[in-house]
Amino acid sequence: MAEHFLSPRLFFRDLLVNFISGLAGGAVVGIFSGKLWLALLSFLIIVTVIFFFWLWDKYKRMIKLILSGNAGYYYSFDLEENPKVWQEAKKSFCYLGISFDSVMEHFRRCIDKNPLSEYRILLMKPDSSSLKRQEAFQKGHDLNAILEKLPLEARDAIDSAAKATSQRIRSSLSILKNTIPYKEGLLKIRLYDEFSPWWVYILDDRKVYVGILEKGKRGIESPVVIMGKNDEYVSPFDAFKNNWERIWQSIKEDA
Repeated sequence: MAEHFLSPRLFFRDLLVNFISGLAGGAVVGIFSGKLWLALLSFLIIVTVIFFFWLWDKYKRMIKLILSGNAGYYYSFDLEENPKVWQEAKKSFCYLGISFDSVMEHFRRCIDKNPLSEYRILLMKPDSSSLKRQEAFQKGHDLNAILEKLPLEARDAIDSAAKATSQRIRSSLSILKNTIPYKEGLLKIRLYDEFSPWWVYILDDRKVYVGILEKGKRGIESPVVIMGKNDEYVSPFDAFKNNWERIWQSIKEDA
C-alpha cells in the first residue's frame, strides 16, 4: 500500500523533480540551438506537460482534500472583527461558546438592526462542573487535571472564576432574551454542559469560524481558523458543524 501513500512532502519533492527536469531539458535545447528564448520555451513546455500529465493526475485528490475546507486563518481575532464577520451571514447564525459576553453588546445591536431568519446560540450552563474545568484550563491547568486534587488556593481561584463567568452567562441570557429576534421567535438559546476546546460561529451553514482555545489564555485571544463547506467532499467544516448539531440536539429544552 506504500505506493498509494501521498503527502505534501512528496508533492513538493515531485515539484522539485519537475522543475529540475524542465531546467535540464531547456538547457539541452539551449545548448544545441544557441537560442535563449527557445531554451526558456522548452523549459516551460516540459514543466507544464509533466505537471498536468503526471503530477496533477497523481495529486489532484490530495490537493482538493487539503483545500476542501480551508478558507483562511487569523493569528489574532480582534473584537472589532466580529461585527464584520456577522455581516457575512444572510440567513442563519449559530454560536457555540462560554458566555458570549465580550461581544454581547455589539451582537445585540447587530441583530436588532439587521435580523436574520434564524439564530441558534449555545452557551455553557452556569454553575456546571464543565464550567469549572473550562476555567481551570483558562488558568493554565491541564485538561486531564483532577480538580479535586489541586491545591486549595488553585481550587478557590477556579471556583471564584466559575462564579463570575456564571454571572456573565446569566447576563448574556437576559440581554439575548430582550432582543427583537428572540421576542419574534427567530433566536433560540440552549445551555450545554461539556468542556469545549473552541468557540464557533457558523454562517448560513456554509462557513465556520473556529477559535482554538489555548491553555492559560482567554477565548478572545484565540487564533481563528476559517473553513468553508465543500459540496464535493466531506471537509473539516462538516466535522465542526456536526459536532455543533450533536450538542444542540442533545439538549431537549430551550433556555
